Amino acid sequence: MNRKLNRILLLIAIFLYIPLGLLQVKINYRRTLENLESRLLLMPGQIAGSLVLSGFKGIAADLLWLNIEDYWHKGQHYKMLPLFDAVSWLQPEYITVWAVGGWHMAYNIFSNVGHEADDLEKQLDSLTGKLSDIEKKKILPVIHIAEEAKTIRENLKGYYTKGLTEKEQPGMIAKLTGYEKKLEEYGDVNKELVEIVKKLVEIPYEQILWYERGISFLKKGVSYNSEKYDLYFELGWTYYHKGQDYPNAVKYLEKAVKFPHPAYVDNVLAHAYELNGQVDKALEQWEKQLKEGIFTDIAKRAIRCIKKEGAFTPKKRRELGLSN
Repeated sequence: MNRKLNRILLLIAIFLYIPLGLLQVKINYRRTLENLESRLLLMPGQIAGSLVLSGFKGIAADLLWLNIEDYWHKGQHYKMLPLFDAVSWLQPEYITVWAVGGWHMAYNIFSNVGHEADDLEKQLDSLTGKLSDIEKKKILPVIHIAEEAKTIRENLKGYYTKGLTEKEQPGMIAKLTGYEKKLEEYGDVNKELVEIVKKLVEIPYEQILWYERGISFLKKGVSYNSEKYDLYFELGWTYYHKGQDYPNAVKYLEKAVKFPHPAYVDNVLAHAYELNGQVDKALEQWEKQLKEGIFTDIAKRAIRCIKKEGAFTPKKRRELGLSN
């Protein structure tokens, strides 16, 4: 009964919004925001605050959010995507939908795409094990592509990720596209085996696209909430932790600290500076935190390690052959 009522309310809300779709109100919300939408169209849900329908917008958004939670608990990740778009359209200043949506795409769906790889690898091993030496020789380039694709997938999911930075992505996509074209040449040799390898090549390609989709969603959220730290941090953290794209991580974390923010944002910025090769700035950031009484024990240790050994973050220390 409740589900039926929810659907009726949602349909009423949608029909009431249709006339508002004719409003083409241009706004200049953040023209100077780098790499984000500089000119945005005011959508129906965004002007509801000054309309009688403002309360109805909230109801519709709440109903959609409940559906998101329902799909989440059921593991139906892809069904959540249009709902993220809908809720963010209805309530663009609702930071949680942008943060959760971006994280869901860049992390959860990214990971979900890779789950099929293990089964495909087993199928591939089974098929190659049945081939004669002559047959294996004919299809050797395909087997090499499968091995390369596996290495790429491992690099994408590891602690020391490779392939997701802004500089790495074009080359990675070009390489995967080249593999796909090469596989077309072997379609008639062993169709079943080649199809499996094609799927194994498609997995990292899709993962890169989902990571980028998450980044784009967060950037769009920033364009609607540019005077708060939250989404700058979410974007900076995604670049830092998932993509290990430290120049972009620094870029957005520096924006985050310009607004009132929790102390941990400064902590992450210090780490990002160091991993971006800006050791002097990392040191300044830790000294600032020590002076302000923020994470004092960590700050003291970071300052000592950087001054004595040149590195504090575990990743940097490992690169330099230092113990953690």
